[in-house]
Amino acid sequence: MMESRQEATLPLGGRLLARPSTSLAPRIMILGGGFAGVNTALELGKRCAGVLPVQVTLISDQNFFLFTPMLAEAATGAVETRHVVYPIRSLCGKWGIEFGEMSVEAIDLERRRIIARHRRSPIRQRVHYDKLVLALGATPSMTIAPGAAEYSLPFKEAADAFRIRNHVINLFETAALTDDQWTQRRLLTFVVVGAGHAGTELMAAIEELTRGILLRHYPSIHRDSVRLILVGSTVLPQTATNLAEYAKEQLVKRGIELEATRASAVTPDTLILKDGRSIPSNCIIWTAGTQVSPVIATLPLPKARDERLKVNEFFEVEGARDVYALGDNASQINPHTGTPYVATAQVAVRQAKALAAVLEAVLTGQEKKPFRFRVLGEMVPLSRSTAVADLRGIKLTGFVAWFLWRTIYMLKLPTLGARLRVVLDWTVEVFFERDVSELTVEKLEGS
Repeated sequence: MMESRQEATLPLGGRLLARPSTSLAPRIMILGGGFAGVNTALELGKRCAGVLPVQVTLISDQNFFLFTPMLAEAATGAVETRHVVYPIRSLCGKWGIEFGEMSVEAIDLERRRIIARHRRSPIRQRVHYDKLVLALGATPSMTIAPGAAEYSLPFKEAADAFRIRNHVINLFETAALTDDQWTQRRLLTFVVVGAGHAGTELMAAIEELTRGILLRHYPSIHRDSVRLILVGSTVLPQTATNLAEYAKEQLVKRGIELEATRASAVTPDTLILKDGRSIPSNCIIWTAGTQVSPVIATLPLPKARDERLKVNEFFEVEGARDVYALGDNASQINPHTGTPYVATAQVAVRQAKALAAVLEAVLTGQEKKPFRFRVLGEMVPLSRSTAVADLRGIKLTGFVAWFLWRTIYMLKLPTLGARLRVVLDWTVEVFFERDVSELTVEKLEGS
């Protein structure tokens, strides 16, 4: 891809991340600070440290790594939001991995360089690479329904979790100032669009926060004023049938309404469904699908139907030399099923380790090993000490599945300090009430 036209509108220059790489010290450029990018960089750093003269460079538009499996808990205060984000510089520093907080705007495959800049800087940088790893992740697909991008809340980033929690608490504060039950019900109607893993987890967590915790602090609000609606054609469509059915039963038992349809449009205070019905709500949260990074979408390379780049068993991108892709950016065929791997954290972490081994083999002239991974299973927490899990055909529900989910994902946190902080959050909640402070950071009108 040639440089974008925007390049002419802003100056190029500034401090390069490092000196241009040489043949003795090739630069492996990794784009993306999610599970795929960070784990590739860490694994490559460990393999090359003190052995291979390689410059590993990681570029991300945020200077932290987000542990997304606990995002729903962060959004509802079960764990502190800052306890599920970890500074990339701390993770990568001891392995000599170079890091730059910049947004990638274009990739020039012919000149083997990227165009990137920090969001507060007017200066774009050209950074050359010898080998390029694409792990830019995905973004929420909010163009499906008109108004979704303008009037609904996305659920993808750490800031989204912070914003959702504040908004839910703010709506309770607003509802407590009126005696009109219709107004209260409209304010306290919480809608989650998308019934996949993220939407189902979030809806269950919001139910626990609103009915299980917040209502105790607002005696003027009647329990029936809180309405919770999960919108999606199918609940947990990729989950085993009996586990998905159990999840539905749990949600219905808690008074969560299930709308087996799709969203058609979103207005400032209403969700319009495909069948023409409307749901008045001041809190519509969007989890219905994702799309590849815009940078990946513009690359003139072979792609699958979902716009992910086609790669082989060694993560090599078709039609591009020395370019690799994984995670949300790669459509890689699972040899066990004949279909592309699903873009999950579980797969991304395994791909990262395998790609690091491939790159090491390329650099040392050894034989590359193809990536072959059989998915271990899936787990979906449903809050209130229950979950569903399918581990290689072993299906679990209830408290056992919930305890197993917490144990496994706690152990997957990147540092010992992170594990201790999250376990402390969980322990404190057993003995003390969850904090319900509204931490508004923006300046309020009239203040």
